[in-house]
Parts: sequence; structure tokens; C-alpha cells
Amino acid sequence: MSVYSDAERKSGIEEQRRIPAAIWVLSVSIFVIGSAELLPMGLLIPIAQQYGLSVSTAGLLVTVYALGVAVGGPVLTATTGRTDRKMLLIGLLVLFVSGSLLSAIAPNFAVLLAGRLLSSFSHGTLFGISIVVAGKLAPPGKEGVAISYLGTGLTLSTVLGAPLGTFIGQSFGWRMSFLAVAVAAALCILLMVRFVPAFPRGKTVTMGKQARALGRPTLILALLTTVFGFGGVFAGFTYISPFLQQITGLSEKMVSPIMLVFGIGSAVGNWIGGKLADWRLIPTLLGSLSTLVLTMAVFAWTGSEPVWAAILVLIWGISGFAMVPPLNMLVLKKAREAADLASSLNISAFNIGNALGAALGGAVVQTGLALRGAPAAGAVIGVVGLILLLVIKMLDKRPKG
Repeated sequence: MSVYSDAERKSGIEEQRRIPAAIWVLSVSIFVIGSAELLPMGLLIPIAQQYGLSVSTAGLLVTVYALGVAVGGPVLTATTGRTDRKMLLIGLLVLFVSGSLLSAIAPNFAVLLAGRLLSSFSHGTLFGISIVVAGKLAPPGKEGVAISYLGTGLTLSTVLGAPLGTFIGQSFGWRMSFLAVAVAAALCILLMVRFVPAFPRGKTVTMGKQARALGRPTLILALLTTVFGFGGVFAGFTYISPFLQQITGLSEKMVSPIMLVFGIGSAVGNWIGGKLADWRLIPTLLGSLSTLVLTMAVFAWTGSEPVWAAILVLIWGISGFAMVPPLNMLVLKKAREAADLASSLNISAFNIGNALGAALGGAVVQTGLALRGAPAAGAVIGVVGLILLLVIKMLDKRPKG
């Protein structure tokens, strides 16, 4: 239901002027927060050096953030159902700015982790609420287009935001990267105050009513597929910067271009995955995840050659993010009436996967495999996701009765 009056709809003026602006503000906000999630990946070495830590310990910045999103998203979504959507979005951005500023001035690693955790609490809920708000802001029949703008913000956070954050950190110090995202988020607050309209309080949907649907085996398996399928991506990618410098032999300045290659691949993969998922859902997931597993396994042992490494990173990005649209569709398909809670939980599942991948990758890095072990661990995690997909496919073929 639109937030605008009949008079405003008839004139079309308010829709033409405010609605597109509001949707783009939401897209930019998602771009900023999405960039922040990936920010430490290109800065692990300088952060580790700053605090006298190992690179694997610095990788906890990724793990803690992912866990914060996983826990904070469903909890905040469940407890803020009657809060005005505009005020909730602004509050979430204020929380994010506070955490980013704390990270920028952190005197020790524990405070830096606390700042990352604080920022992460706003992440999952802001993503989910923005999708709902964009659908309500859209003119009739344009809801899908409006929501696709938010996907543009998320994709650009990988293509441009993460490499830009790495460049700022390498050029001016890693603290400036966190300060930059804090300033950008503060600007988003001002834009949101100006362009996003207030929303009436909605009906509260009890957690119990939606939670009862979560006992379906195929839904549980779908969520676990997200955890393990996407967890493999970040088991290796969390340690891509030290791998490229120490194994491939690239200079620190060349890391940003390679991350840009990954970002381009992720944008292409997201588009391909969305197109193919409408055609054949499970086969799309099996194909993209199989390609990802093979790519990471090959990268682990042949990533020492720069050109070959860049090609594999591109395929890595394409195959990894080609899973995202079909994984979301799979969960929503299995959830049915519990779509809202399942969607929030799937965001959590993505981030649990990130945390699991980063943690296991870090553990393997400390073994005899060293940095080559990170993408190898990602390949193994991905195999678990493939097995889960095959089980879902088998259960779907059972006669219904």
C-alpha cells in the first residue's frame, strides 16, 4: 500500500519527485553498509601490524561482524515490527555510524572488534526493512524495479566500495577507511531525513506464528545450504590480500585492482544467477556451487601466477555470487507463509557462512598449508553445500501424500 494520498497519486508530482529519490537513498545506504562489511579484507595486514597480531587473528574482524549480523538481524526485525520504518532506518544508521567511529579510533584490537560488532547489528535489519520500504514507495507495478535498485547498491559495494575502502586504507591508513564509511553513513542519515517519508505503524506478526514453519526439513536444509554454500566463498576471500601479496607476489597497490576484478565478477554472477534461477532453480545452484568449488581448489595450488590468479578470482566472483539470487529464492520457496522471518534468517545464514568460512580459513592458515589452505578450506566447505543441495533435490522428488 502506498504512503501517498489519492491527490498526490493523481498529480503524479510527489511520486515522480520523492519516490525515486527515496529509493536511491536506500540504495546508497545499502552500498555504504555493504562496503563496510567487506572493508577489513583488503586491510588485514596493516591492521595486524598495528596491533602486533597474526593475519588470521585480524580476520576475526570479518567473523565478528558476520555473527553480529546473524544475531542482530532476526532479533531487531522481530522486536521492531510496530516502529515507524523511517525512524527505524535512521536509528539503524546512527548505530552504524557509532560503531564505525569507534572502529576508527580504536586504541586496541578489542575495541576495534567491539566497534565492528556494534556496526553489524544494524546491517541485517536495514537490508530487510529497506526492501519492504522500497516496495511501498514504488509506483503501482514498479515494485520489482524499485527493489532492484537496492540490489544495485549491494552489487556496487562489492565492485566499487570494497576496492575504494582498500585504496583509502592503503593510501592514508586503515583508520581512514572506517572514518570514511562513518561520514558516508552520516550523509545517508541527512538524505533519509529529507527524502524518505514516514510510515504508519504496521501490524505486529508474532515470532511464534512464523517460527512454527521453520521446522520443515527442506527449509532447514535450504538455510544450511546458504551457510555452507556461501561460507566457502569467504573462507578463501577473507585472506585474499595476504595470499596475493605473499603467494602470488603482487605489490600492496595491486591488491585493489584484483579485488575490483572480483567485484566485477560478483556483479556479473548476480545477474546471471537471477536469470538462470527463474529457469531452473536447483540446477543453477548445483552448477554455480560446483564451479566455485573447482575454482577455489585450483586457485589454492596455481594462484602463484598473477594473470592466472586474476582469471580465477574473476570466475570465483561470478560463481560465488551467481548463488545469491537462487539461494534467496530457494529459502522463500520452502518458507511459504513464513517468508518474512525466513528472509531475515537467510541474511543471517549468509553471514553465519561468512563467519564460518573466515574462521575455518583462519584455522587452516595456521597449519602447514599456510595461506594456500584458505581457498582449499573454502572448496571443502562448498562440497558440504553441494551435498545438502542433492538431499533437497532428493526430498523434492518424493511423492507428496
